[in-house]
Amino acid sequence: MFLSITSFSSSINLFNGAFVEYKVYYINYQSNSSILSLEIENITQIFSNSTFKYVVWYINLNGSYYYPPGVNYDSLYYPKNFFYIPDVGNSSLNRAIKLVLSEEINGTYVYKGQQCLVYGNYINWTIYVNNSGVPSKIFLYQFIGGKLVSNTTYVLLRSNILNHNATIYFPSNVTLRIGKAVPLVAGNIVFSTIVGKIDSIIIGIAIVVIIFILLFRKTNLIK
Repeated sequence: MFLSITSFSSSINLFNGAFVEYKVYYINYQSNSSILSLEIENITQIFSNSTFKYVVWYINLNGSYYYPPGVNYDSLYYPKNFFYIPDVGNSSLNRAIKLVLSEEINGTYVYKGQQCLVYGNYINWTIYVNNSGVPSKIFLYQFIGGKLVSNTTYVLLRSNILNHNATIYFPSNVTLRIGKAVPLVAGNIVFSTIVGKIDSIIIGIAIVVIIFILLFRKTNLIK
């Protein structure tokens, strides 16, 4: 079916203090386990070269704990990892993972892409976003040898990009665990292997997958 594509030239709505907050549902089909968490991305500084600095918090709601936030940098006009898309409606998005427009449903654009890991591992991405530029839902399906082994779903809770009166919700009943700050773009990536256990590798990928570090962090990953 031929998809009619309309390209929008969105204004940049990012600013110092801008944030997006998601509830994250993770299911591992190999171990029959699930984890509920929060992810918060918060811009803390904008530079004159059209880049910005932001921190990422991951809060494990199952265990009621969190780790120190990671720090990342991104492009103000064409973010690669931060969950904001200024060019919604384009046929493809030049992010850390190449995303292609699949369909448009009542003003919501559905983008899909594939992220290759190693050892026959790959992740299929699906992002739902409207002209606001803030994704409302994100789905990550991890496959090994063609078999679905895990599913991560991001559901938008709040963002002051959409509502300037919105504030970050940080649970009061969680405790800080001392260890490595949340690594971003490149770092210890934890993923399911073909034999069903959790392994770690070093690979540069989009920040979303880093959540597995917090979900299944082992003592031997903390040096």
